[in-house]
Amino acid sequence: MNAIDVVNEVKKALLQTKNGGEVSVSIDAMDNFMDQLGKQAEQSKEIDKLQHSKILAEFEAENSRSIAYSQNATAHSLEMFKAVITAGQAALKASMIINGGAAAALLAFTGKIWNEGSSIAVTSALSQSILLFCFGVLAAAFASGTTYISQYCFANKYIKSGSAINGVSIISVFGSFALFCYSSINAASSFTAHFAGL
Repeated sequence: MNAIDVVNEVKKALLQTKNGGEVSVSIDAMDNFMDQLGKQAEQSKEIDKLQHSKILAEFEAENSRSIAYSQNATAHSLEMFKAVITAGQAALKASMIINGGAAAALLAFTGKIWNEGSSIAVTSALSQSILLFCFGVLAAAFASGTTYISQYCFANKYIKSGSAINGVSIISVFGSFALFCYSSINAASSFTAHFAGL
């Protein structure tokens, strides 16, 4: 209850007294009335405080919920990003290892059959497979470089460029795996031809 409300209550009480036919007001009655108004004002102030405390508590709870949700979303995004980076690194390493290992193994085998003597078609097919395995390693190495460049772009807010370069990295890794598959099939058919004595 504010000052205007108090004045209006006093006017209302005086008007009722006047309408009742009274021409004067008792000081004791007025003092008692003012005490009651004071108590009402105190109660109103307490209610306002409680209402304010309730609104403040609701705001703090909502704010805490929003902060917690934001922190959880950020932590989730960060963990997903780390998982994607780890998976990407594993794919890069795998493509380099399988292509490089296959090239080294075929090189040793080609050297062995070169001394034993084999047809030109077989040695040519094995040489082609070794070359393709080397291209697979090159594609994986290229993907490592483009991965670094894409991360640089993302860090500097070049999102479109970073996404495009990241796409090139992914295609390079898949290309490396495709080269491995094709070269493996080619090498297997060369082995078959060699051992069949063709």
